Parts: sequence; structure tokens; C-alpha cells
Amino acid sequence: MKRLALAVLAFFALGAIAQGDTALDETRVTLRAHILRLINRDRAIYGLAPVQLDPVMSKLADDYCRTQIRNGTTGHFTIDGLAPYMRYSFAGVDDGVSENAAAWSANYRFSDRALFEMARRSEDAMMAEAAPHDGHKKTILDPHATHVGIGLAWDRGEFRLVHEFVRRYVEWTRPLPREASLNDRVIVRGRPMRGQIDAISVHFEPEPQPMPARVANAIATYALPTRRKDYLPRMKDDVLRSADGSTQFIRRRYGDGSRGDIYVADDGAFSFTVPFTEGPGVYTVVTWIRATGDTKPIAASNVSIRVEGRDYVGTR
Repeated sequence: MKRLALAVLAFFALGAIAQGDTALDETRVTLRAHILRLINRDRAIYGLAPVQLDPVMSKLADDYCRTQIRNGTTGHFTIDGLAPYMRYSFAGVDDGVSENAAAWSANYRFSDRALFEMARRSEDAMMAEAAPHDGHKKTILDPHATHVGIGLAWDRGEFRLVHEFVRRYVEWTRPLPREASLNDRVIVRGRPMRGQIDAISVHFEPEPQPMPARVANAIATYALPTRRKDYLPRMKDDVLRSADGSTQFIRRRYGDGSRGDIYVADDGAFSFTVPFTEGPGVYTVVTWIRATGDTKPIAASNVSIRVEGRDYVGTR
């Protein structure tokens, strides 16, 4: 999504600054609730269901906002070079996540009134976007989002705000590890909460490299790498029974002759062995779920795995 970088206008009234941990925490809680109301207000205008606040994602998002201020970065990257899907995956998130980010700067400390006004203006600016440059708006209006983490940080005239929209559609019975080696047999198992599995995509990219803040700030968008391989549910055999009582099994195949790679049980639970075909690097696994009644599948995971060439000696 395109970065939203905004400057604080000088005419904001300088009200009382919240002092001390208790007051700051209270401001954070009420500000987060305010932003959630704005998001769900705009979703309701377009006939979309509200999203629920995700406390765990919000805490992770808070940490990212603090890191941005500490490192002098804005947008979706900081100096570690990690894209948002890697950052949250490596923090333990198994679901699909899409990020919006806003940054404000001023030469004075922010009042509570200024914080609430910046949050409102950030939401309004995102919703005012027009195609084709409407990435923030599309993220807010994702019809498949179920939850949102709202990250906030402010210090020394810097304010950072991020939305982390979550698609929670899978109950993971065997989540993926975040580190592995090329000779590991890595298996994921899960069960769609609604609908059925449609496909799994495995994206590959080299290990990200640290970058200076000026380089991170120049990256306006992010996306999964285009280097990918797609895998389909394994075809089940057709069973034909003739009038004489004999049985014939017909092996079904896809158009390319393959039978598929994802094992799917009768109750919809699936199992998949992730192939590391591109050598060492980062493999991001996207699980596509076709919800009941939908015509298109939903990207329900962005799980990244760091894969090394040597044997992996960590724990699972």
C-alpha cells in the first residue's frame, strides 16, 4: 500500500499533554477506540461488516510504530529491510495481513486533541483516495477482513499510525515454523473456519538486507514477490460401480497431468508439505480459502519462513 506521509498543521491548539504511563496508556486506549470507530464507520457506508480490534496485532503494531520513530522511518519498512508480511509472520502471526501506514511530524509535542485530529485526518485522507492510487482505501474496505490491529506511537514531535487488517479464516492445527533448512520436511496443517481450501502459493525472495532510513522511506509500496509456485488440492479418484458388482477406479488429473499436492480430508482439513525449490532465502506461504458463497478465493495467510542451506538446529 502506498505510504501516507502528512505534515501537522501549526494551527492545532496545544492542549494538555498526557503525562506518565497511566495517562499515556489511557490516551492510547481511547485513541485506538476512536480509530476503530472511524474504520467501521467507513466500512458501514459501503455495506461492509465491522472488523474487530485485535489486541495482539495492536501491540505488535505499536512496537513497529515505536521502531519507526526511533529509526527515523515512515511507511512500511524500517532499517531491518523486512516487508510487513515478514515482520508480522516472524512475530508469530499466521493469518493474512495487509498494512496501512501514516506519519506526521511537527516541531512541538502533540496534545491529546492533536492526536485525535491527526487520526481523523489520516482516515479521511485514505478514504479520499481515487483509483488507481487508492491502496489505503481498498485495504480499509477489504470485504474479507475480520480483525484489525491499530498501532500508535508519538514522541518528540513524531506521530506514527498503522492499520494491520487481518483475514482470519483458518484454524491452524500445525502452524509453519519461521526457520528451516533446505533438507527439512516442513508440513502445515489447518482447517478452514468457513469454506474450503482452493490453493497454496509459495513465494520466494532472497534474505532481506538492512538499509538506511532514507532508502526505507523512499519505498512507497510493498507486495509479495512475483517469483512463486502454485499448488492445488489433490484430486480424488472417481469410483464407478457397474451393474455386475465390479468396481472401477478412475484417477482424476488436472489439465497439466498433475494430481495436486494438498491433501484434503472429508471435513475440509488440509495438509501440505512446503517445497523449498529455490535454495536458501525467504519462502512466504499464502493459503487461499474460498469462503462459502464467494466466487474468488481469499488470501488467508502470509507466513514467511527463513530457509538456510545448512541443517536447522533450532526447535519446532
